Amino acid sequence: MIPQFFARICAASLLALAFTASPALAEDWAPEVFGRLQYDYTRSSGDESGFDLDRGELRTGRIGLSAKRGDTKLKAELALNNDGNAELTDAYIKQALGKSGWDVRAGQFKTQNSLDEQSSGRFLVFYERAAFTDAFGFDRRVGVQLENRGQRHSVYAGVFAENANDTAFAGGHAAAVRYVFTPVQTESRLLHFGVSLRWREAGDADFRYRQRPVSHEAGAILATPKFASDDLFGGVEAAWIDGPVWLAGEYGQLRANRTAGPDATYAGGYTEAGYVFGGRRTYDHNKFRRPEVARPVTAGGPGALILAARADWLDLSDRAADGGQLTTFTIAADWFATSHVHAGINLYRAEADLGSTSSGLAPAFAAYRLAGGMSEDVTGASLRIQFDF
Repeated sequence: MIPQFFARICAASLLALAFTASPALAEDWAPEVFGRLQYDYTRSSGDESGFDLDRGELRTGRIGLSAKRGDTKLKAELALNNDGNAELTDAYIKQALGKSGWDVRAGQFKTQNSLDEQSSGRFLVFYERAAFTDAFGFDRRVGVQLENRGQRHSVYAGVFAENANDTAFAGGHAAAVRYVFTPVQTESRLLHFGVSLRWREAGDADFRYRQRPVSHEAGAILATPKFASDDLFGGVEAAWIDGPVWLAGEYGQLRANRTAGPDATYAGGYTEAGYVFGGRRTYDHNKFRRPEVARPVTAGGPGALILAARADWLDLSDRAADGGQLTTFTIAADWFATSHVHAGINLYRAEADLGSTSSGLAPAFAAYRLAGGMSEDVTGASLRIQFDF
């Protein structure tokens, strides 16, 4: 990890110095430095298992550089992980293919799956994404993608190896495609429909599927054994915005295939609704963007308050590999002092029917399952303070 850490720091530093040291080069490429800091505090507990979490963490610390010249765009970003080491998040070059309307992107970035997953964590009102996006392993990978983003129709299709922070070419592969239709898209109104597929093949180890009870700091409350050599995901998504109001929902299904023995089918989804007092939810490039604050505190205003609710579910129960079921209800309140500074709270109740194995579960849930426990409910609250630029 140490050599990789210094290599990434040096690469980012050299790129930044190249732009800052040469005014002509900086003017030619129009570089921008960006970053974020997120601090989370969570207090949650289980009804039966003895699970208890009372902890704060620097959830995300990131710094990056983007630059654009003509039809070419570069982006590189480093993040501080939970171990205190730097990891590469996005690092790619994007090039327009003449006047065809198509772009090609090469490097490391997320596969195009799920509206919730594509929307930046800077702009999410619910501090954890939908359970199925984590359980089904949506992630960043090294790959090449073709993109055609139109006013009403958009298409993304790519092929990928593995994550650059692991061994990028250790044998795992993936292919993903997403189509988005926006029949209504104005400054204050939106109607969005999308569908996506992803196939991936395991590299050195088979896939397992598991999920935490909401909090990033909690261990898994649902888990399957490691058994799948490859899987296929299909999902649909929809969203509606009308000024300060929005609705969104998704449904996804995954077919997990094993080399020998029966395959398994899992599913998940969510429905959410929210209202922005003193602003509105925004959308661009086929994902939710930064909320608009009508009167930020820096201009003598009250900022914007977002209230929202979400029902989220994940079904990992299948006779071939039973990981259990999870249903979560979350209420969110987020105050944006400005569009770049906000603080808020998520209150949640996660209700789990445990699967047939304790393997892969957090210690408290594993011990409870081994003692014969079959269901567990977790209640909690997460606070967040965030600044980005």
